[in-house]
Amino acid sequence: MINSRHMLNRPYIKEVIRELKLMGHEDDRAKEILIKYYRPIKRSLGFGPNAFDFAKEIDSLDKAVNREFDSSDPNQIFIGHLKSRINSKN
Repeated sequence: MINSRHMLNRPYIKEVIRELKLMGHEDDRAKEILIKYYRPIKRSLGFGPNAFDFAKEIDSLDKAVNREFDSSDPNQIFIGHLKSRINSKN
């Protein structure tokens, strides 16, 4: 688990939060999505990208995860019928 208190005090992370706020996220929401997506993005990109690019990746991942299904969009696949199987503990 990420020690969010320690992590949020780092200059790079503060800059990423500032960029997320500039992208329209509220302060608490920016911190929440940073903590949620920090590890997967860090593992795939490392700290190579600057704070803006890192924040942009977090924002795009959050939008993709929370996007509603649109049947007229050919780039989306409906998996709603699998939701109960995904959420089951079996």
